[in-house]
Amino acid sequence: MCFQALKAVLSLFAFKRGYKTLLAMDMKTHACAFYSEKPIAITKVGCRAWMKGITYRISIWELGRERSLNTCLVCPGNINAVEFFSLKCPVAIQPGKTYYITRTYVSGGLNDNPTDHVGWLSSKDGGAIYPIRQQDITLIHGFFSDDENPLISDSASNIRTNTLLPFIDFEYTLQYQ
Repeated sequence: MCFQALKAVLSLFAFKRGYKTLLAMDMKTHACAFYSEKPIAITKVGCRAWMKGITYRISIWELGRERSLNTCLVCPGNINAVEFFSLKCPVAIQPGKTYYITRTYVSGGLNDNPTDHVGWLSSKDGGAIYPIRQQDITLIHGFFSDDENPLISDSASNIRTNTLLPFIDFEYTLQYQ
C-alpha cells in the first residue's frame, strides 16, 4: 500500500474556499515538519517547480540529527503539479519522532540568484493551516530559511509558520512490525 502524504491536502486547499495558492517566499529552503503515527518507509519525494530548469535538493531530516537521512537532487519539469522522484534507499520513519522534508534551491532559473528561490505555497488567508492530518502523517508547521539544514540553522532569516504550506511531498508505504 502506498500513500502520498500531501496530495489530497494540497488538492483540497487548491479548491476550498478561503485557501489560496501562492508563488512566493524567496528563501533558499522550504520545509515542512511532520510525524507519523505508524512506522513508514518514504520511497519518493516530490515538489512543484515554479519554472523548468531549476535543480533542487530534497532531503529528509530527523529532529536532533545534524545530517539528513536521505537526499535527492531533482530537476522537476512540471510547473502545474507536484512531480515525484524515487529515492535510492527508502527512509524509515518511526512514530514518536519529528522529521522535516526540505526543498533547497541548488541552481538554475532566470538569473541563478535569490530571486529563483521562490516556490509554490498554500495559504488560508493568513489563518493557521497546521496541524494537518493526512492518513498516518500529521504536518506540524512550515519552515523557511536561507540555510540548507533547518534543524541547526541560526540564520536571522528563519521563519517558522503555521500559515504557509510549501508544495513539497513524499510517498510512503506502511511498515509492519
